[in-house]
Amino acid sequence: MFKKGASTMKTLMIAEDLTALGQISLANALGVVQAQSVRPAMLPTALLSTQSEGFGTPVALSTEEWLENALAQWLDMGEEFAGILIGYVGQTALIDKLSVIIDHFSLPVTVIDPVMGDRGSLYPGLDEDYVVAVRQLCQKATVITPNWTELCLLAGYDPTSEYTQELLDTMVEQLRQEGISARVIVTGILGQGTSSTTYQAEKDDQFNWLMAPRIPGHFYGTGDLFSAILASQLVKDVPFERAIQVAHEGLRLAIVQTAPFDEGQRRYGLQLSHLLAYLTSFEA
Repeated sequence: MFKKGASTMKTLMIAEDLTALGQISLANALGVVQAQSVRPAMLPTALLSTQSEGFGTPVALSTEEWLENALAQWLDMGEEFAGILIGYVGQTALIDKLSVIIDHFSLPVTVIDPVMGDRGSLYPGLDEDYVVAVRQLCQKATVITPNWTELCLLAGYDPTSEYTQELLDTMVEQLRQEGISARVIVTGILGQGTSSTTYQAEKDDQFNWLMAPRIPGHFYGTGDLFSAILASQLVKDVPFERAIQVAHEGLRLAIVQTAPFDEGQRRYGLQLSHLLAYLTSFEA
């Protein structure tokens, strides 16, 4: 029997790929979400043998039918959700289904990480139709968290474009013209010895910056991790700017812990134990 007045956990739907090998995307989101005392409701958009970078072409299993049936059961149960996080989807048809889910639940926290490219390139297997579908999905978000490459793609600019403040402002204005009203957080902007996150302040829509020392090399799954921390904080009603600060610092800890590993090991994802200790310190 449930006790009246007992503490309850918020539930966050997470729709992104589940990678069987390593700690990428949904595999790393689970621990991160639970460490923040948020209940995950998993909607794996595909089951992949490996992540899509660094291992060749992964073996993929569609979860489309399962996803529909799982949602139907949750609806029959009357399950309540505080928010949804959407990451890598990989199929245009599935993006359409997720759009319907967003419309049905109309949740106050709808975080979309438009995972489709990095380092100036679209990910293998994706095309312009996919970019268009993601752009349309982002019209239904409350927050989007692209990296610089993904912001360029969303705004219809060359993904190899280098950062300038003028270009950032121009691209965000282009998103507004495309019907995307979400708050924009851009991760992984590289500068002189820095890696930065920039976001629109709540009070005036001006961009604020959080900077960290740049560590050489590439780190896989950083965007997945950032958005999982952020979405969990937001469903717990943590103020917007504080939620970004927690996500930025948590990601920094994971990158620093992963830095001693070589490129071959980094392909499997970020080391998370220092991050998890940081997140659970808030829950003690």
